[in-house]
Amino acid sequence: MSVPYHRLPRVDANWRWWRPLVALAVFLGFYLASQFVIAIAYFVPIGAQRGPAGVMDLTEKLSSGALDPTDPLVLSLTLVSLVVLLPAVMLSTKIAGLGPYGLLSSVRTRIRWGWLGWCLLPLLVLAIVMFFFQGSGYVATDGGLHWNTDELGQSTVSLQTLTLTILLVVLLVPFQAAAEEYVFRGFLMQTIGSWIPLRVVGAVVAVAVSTVLFAVLHVPNGYNIWGILDVGSFGLVAAVIVLRTGGLEATVLQHALNNIMIFVLQAPGWSKVDLTGEGSQGTWQGFVVTLGTSLLYWGLVEVMAHWRKLDRRFPGQEAPRFRGHAPLWAGGRQWLRPGGAGWSIAPARDDETGTSGDPVLVGAGAGRPVDESGGVGPRP
Repeated sequence: MSVPYHRLPRVDANWRWWRPLVALAVFLGFYLASQFVIAIAYFVPIGAQRGPAGVMDLTEKLSSGALDPTDPLVLSLTLVSLVVLLPAVMLSTKIAGLGPYGLLSSVRTRIRWGWLGWCLLPLLVLAIVMFFFQGSGYVATDGGLHWNTDELGQSTVSLQTLTLTILLVVLLVPFQAAAEEYVFRGFLMQTIGSWIPLRVVGAVVAVAVSTVLFAVLHVPNGYNIWGILDVGSFGLVAAVIVLRTGGLEATVLQHALNNIMIFVLQAPGWSKVDLTGEGSQGTWQGFVVTLGTSLLYWGLVEVMAHWRKLDRRFPGQEAPRFRGHAPLWAGGRQWLRPGGAGWSIAPARDDETGTSGDPVLVGAGAGRPVDESGGVGPRP
């Protein structure tokens, strides 16, 4: 037997329906506290240096363009506030007793670095295709390769600002992308998938809810309907990739590439490019390009996974549905044990006769409790 990615929390005998809610509460508390600390770290020095006018100016910039790649201060504040989602969701998962930190990473309860490396090949293809569609208008080839200033205008930022922006993007965006993947395609999908008994139904609902929520939370960024569909299509395909590969590695790379390319292309602050206009908030052409490139990447990842014979499931079994405390023989948190958490080592029932003496899995056979005093119930 094996367990798919969205059902991983159910491998642990100590899983309970309320544990994800505890993790969510811890996550929100940690996140809100971190936002307060980040705000102090940014606003206090600015207030001390520039006074109330500087604080008001930063506040206005955040409300009008939080992801403005031409302003390193505003961009770094926004990215850092998202990066902290990563330790928040991992710590909350651990504190709530849902399993090890790596539970959200993959069916191997860790980052599969080898698979991550192989995913760089389809990512390279994706980068070329994305640059062709998104960046072709930014460069010109007449007289050599150079920026297409006839269409873009001139850069409005200094070389120092541009260098700082690109450095921030390269250093922070991979963690920002990973944080969003761990929250939406990791924690959220595993929580929903574990709540719903039927695996297929749980997978469909998990993908749907994570996709819709991912898109809706981008509404405050000012996206129009095409922008929301653009984000939603990205989230939908990413969710499917996670289920198909049994981990977040491929989608973290895709998410990071997408954001890095957008920020770097816009970082010079071209005088003829309006970063606040209707076109920048989403177009039907952009939606088609995002959907097409996402499907292309999914196809390439599928080919790579088939070629590498990727193990897409946890090699074990889901825990029986215990009532009360799980018995000692249940294995509990033996996540790293080969073959899973070891449900096959359950003791045989005392009233069984005519058997070979092999261990009996709880819930097998007649489905009666193995040990009423231990609070062990039959698996439905």
